[in-house]
Amino acid sequence: FEDRLWLDARYRFAGSKAGDYENFGIGTADDDAVVFAINADQFNVITNLVGSRQLQIFTRGAEFIATGGSDNPITPTNVRVMPQTTFGSSGLRPLRIGNATIFLTRSGRKLREFTLDPDSVDVAYVAPDLLLLADHLTDGISETIVDFAYQREPVPTIWAVRSDGVLLSCAYLRDHGVVAWARHTTSGTVESVAVIPHPDGDKEQVWLLVRRTINGASVRYVEYLDDTGLF
Repeated sequence: FEDRLWLDARYRFAGSKAGDYENFGIGTADDDAVVFAINADQFNVITNLVGSRQLQIFTRGAEFIATGGSDNPITPTNVRVMPQTTFGSSGLRPLRIGNATIFLTRSGRKLREFTLDPDSVDVAYVAPDLLLLADHLTDGISETIVDFAYQREPVPTIWAVRSDGVLLSCAYLRDHGVVAWARHTTSGTVESVAVIPHPDGDKEQVWLLVRRTINGASVRYVEYLDDTGLF
C-alpha cells in the first residue's frame, strides 16, 4: 500500500521505507519507515491490514482506517488512525470486492461488508451484515465459518466453509442489490475452499479440500466444482 510493505505487530502497524520493502529503518524523512500504535480505549490486537482507498486496519475489537491526512500519503510525521466500526474481526484474510472489504467477525458467524457510508459527507465506514436475511445458516448453532473465497466469473459468488463441513455460497451483486445465500452438502465434509483461474481462461474455478469416508477409512480429496452443466 502506497509503495510500502505493511506489517502488523499486535496493536502497532509498521510500514517499510518507500520502495524498499525489506527496510524498516525508522526516521523522520517522508520515505523512512513508519511505526504507529493504535490509540483507543481498549487493547486492539491487529488481525489484518488491507490496502484500499485508505489503509484499513482490522482488529479483535474494532475496525480503523489510517491516512496521511488531507489525502496525503502516510509518512513518519503524518499519520492519522481513525476508528470506524466496532464489530471486531477474526484472523481470516478479508476479501476485497469492488469498493468493499468483506471480513469475518470475531465470533466467526457473521460476514460483514466494510464500505464507505453513502449517507455521510465525511470519510466514514459502515459494516452491514451480509447474513442478515440468512442468519439461520450461522446463528443459533455451534458451527462457525472457517474459510471463504471469492469467485468473480461467471457469477460473482462468495464461497464459505462452515466448521461442520457444509459449503455455503452467496451470489453477490451489490450493484444490483443481490445478496443471496445457499447451502450445499455432499457425502463428506468440506474443509477448505479456494478460487483460481479456469483453464479456459474465461472464468474462475472453485476448488475444495473434502474429507470423505471410503471403505471405512477417512481420506481427503482435492476436488473442483463441475461447471460444464453436464450431469
